[in-house]
This record gives sequence, C-alpha cells and structure tokens, in this order.
Amino acid sequence: MDLNQTVDNVTLSKVCSIKADADTDEKKSITLKVKFNGSTLQSVFDKAVAGAVIQWQNGPGRKGFNEWTDKQTVSIDFKAPGRTQVDPMVALAMEAKADGIDVNDKQAFAAWITKKAMALVN
Repeated sequence: MDLNQTVDNVTLSKVCSIKADADTDEKKSITLKVKFNGSTLQSVFDKAVAGAVIQWQNGPGRKGFNEWTDKQTVSIDFKAPGRTQVDPMVALAMEAKADGIDVNDKQAFAAWITKKAMALVN
C-alpha cells in the first residue's frame, strides 16, 4: 500500500453533540461531514491511530516505563472504538435523570420527552 497516495472524493459523516459553553445545559446534535480531498493515506492513518497512541502512553506505556528502552519499537493492535448497545428507553431515562428529571414521575418524564421531541422538529 502506498501511504503517499491521495484520498479524493471521500466523505465520512459523524454525529456529535455541542454546547455553547461548559456552563450551559442546552446542547445540539450536529452531523459533521468530513471531506477527504487531497489528503494522503499516511495523514489519515496518523490521525486514526492518535487515540490508540495516547491510550497506550497513558496505560501500558506508563505502567511499563522502566521496562522500555529509549528508541524501542513496540507493536500494538489497533481496535476500533467499541459501541455499547443500550436500550433506547434506558438511554432516554439516563439522559432525563442527567437533566434532573424524576423518571418515576410519569407526567414530568412525559413532559420532558415531549419538550425534547418538539425541539427536534422545530
């Protein structure tokens, strides 16, 4: 594989959540479309493994610091981030609780869900 090959006409989408600042409770869900035009495979892979490198540095790397020698090469396996499957109602209840809603109060929980749904369609 030629890592100097450029990537053209590739777009990947990812949904993220943003807030205006750390002190606000209001958040928005935004879909980002990342366009790869003219990037080399090397630059894309470098960015893809950055998280794995940081995890290794802060975990096994630091724990085994005294075992490593300067300029040593260590091989690790790349693993894509796992996704935990959560029941949608459980996820909704968890989010409501985080917003201070008593999910056992059916009227308050229903009002919260309605407000959330209306915000999505407006």
